[in-house]
Amino acid sequence: MIELKNVKKIFGSREDQIHAVNGVTLTINDGEIFGIIGYSGAGKSTLVRIINQLERQSAGDVIIDGRTMQSLSKKELIQERQSIGMIFQHFNLLWSRTVRQNIELPLEFAGVPKEERRKRSEELIRMVGLEGRENAYPSELSGGQKQRVGIARALANKPKILLSDEATSALDPDTTEQILDLLKEINEQLGITIVMITHQMEVVQRVCSRMAVMSEGVIVEEGTVKQLFEHPRHEVTKRFVQNVDDNLTIEELAEKLKTRYPDGQLLRLTFTGNNTDSATIANAIRKVSFPVSIVESNITDSAAGAYGVTYLHLYHGTDEEYNIFVESVVSENVIVEVL
Repeated sequence: MIELKNVKKIFGSREDQIHAVNGVTLTINDGEIFGIIGYSGAGKSTLVRIINQLERQSAGDVIIDGRTMQSLSKKELIQERQSIGMIFQHFNLLWSRTVRQNIELPLEFAGVPKEERRKRSEELIRMVGLEGRENAYPSELSGGQKQRVGIARALANKPKILLSDEATSALDPDTTEQILDLLKEINEQLGITIVMITHQMEVVQRVCSRMAVMSEGVIVEEGTVKQLFEHPRHEVTKRFVQNVDDNLTIEELAEKLKTRYPDGQLLRLTFTGNNTDSATIANAIRKVSFPVSIVESNITDSAAGAYGVTYLHLYHGTDEEYNIFVESVVSENVIVEVL
């Protein structure tokens, strides 16, 4: 378990202080994939470096499996860091070393014998899908392959925690999906705790079970991905939970649709899990006689199942008929908001 208790990090002089992390308290459970999302400058990368103590906090406690990190001796801290792997945005590979040699680098630092290093690197090469590329140099690899090397290297010392700092932000969408699927497989196979630092909502949505939203050094909202998608409270969270229409926020899209459809009723339907596959809207339409139009819709995958938001325009009906329609939709465990 990772516990952060009132963690603060201050940069600069006394007269010109920057609070990069400002009183963060957070618990990350063993074996989960936890997302920390925020815009540039939110403090999330500083926070992840505090977890492995590459950056020392100005105040507060970092406790991993009951051990307070800042109280460890230099030797103990080095040993503890070996149980925390790190994946970087720009791969951080040594260009003069082959795939195998890059993967074996942490094992060399740890003093692991050559034969054991070779055996472990072969296991990891198979795990991340790089068979046949063992002797290739980074310059000969695609972006996705380079990140697979980075992941294998991070796993070399059999860590219990894997920190991913914007690991997919330099990759194209298809490669991002492949890397996220690989991390999910690693989590399931090894039971390793993964902390995902990202500014990409689709990353959190696809693989994380819980998430925290960070802004100006503070955790502004925390919960399951499902909870924060269904009921975002903070303005920053609402900006992340966007619709595909011109990257508008929920409120902006709602205002746009109300202007476009001033008569009748506008509904926002939120589908999660199994109800994304049911004929909810069609079943409700059969119970009324007025027209129903789907004006916006977006369904995406998440770690908790499919997640969808659909906007409906109901018109030429009575209030009683509108209520019948809404009650039918709600009865199938769909969240309905009348705009």
